[in-house]
Amino acid sequence: MAVEEADDVWREVDYESAWAPFNERFGFVANYYERVRPAIELPPESLVIDLGPVFQHDGPRFAAGEDAISAAAMRSFVWLADDEELVALDWQHPAYRYSPGRQATSAGSPVIPVFPNGDYYAHMTPDLRWGTFGHPWQQTLTIWGADLIADLGAELLTWLPRHPQSPT
Repeated sequence: MAVEEADDVWREVDYESAWAPFNERFGFVANYYERVRPAIELPPESLVIDLGPVFQHDGPRFAAGEDAISAAAMRSFVWLADDEELVALDWQHPAYRYSPGRQATSAGSPVIPVFPNGDYYAHMTPDLRWGTFGHPWQQTLTIWGADLIADLGAELLTWLPRHPQSPT
């Protein structure tokens, strides 16, 4: 199998068109100063993971935690998406569509990470049936959709706590 470059896997899409369904469904409100109320309206079928244990470290422990979350998310995306492309959002930066399977076999890193190390990041199916939303200042990862909660959520809960704002 040929190894692709990440640039060949990620296709930039119109920013406004990519964000519109997400904003409509989740009422996203960016606010650097808000540390308690979620930046999205949490769907009833969602799980909020507390990333604080990763953020409280630096150096190798932080890097290992960030890498573990990213690898777990990519594995889940590959297994659940099959051939379907996902939409990836990075607040105030270009939006993309990509194939998790092609990303997993590419030579490069994802253009938009899952772990929210500096910005709001979201990865989701185009119909929003499942996905993730990373909140950098609250240090949380919201996972929605029964399939993704059962897969990625269950894995992350083996070593990270459920955040108090989590509905499930």
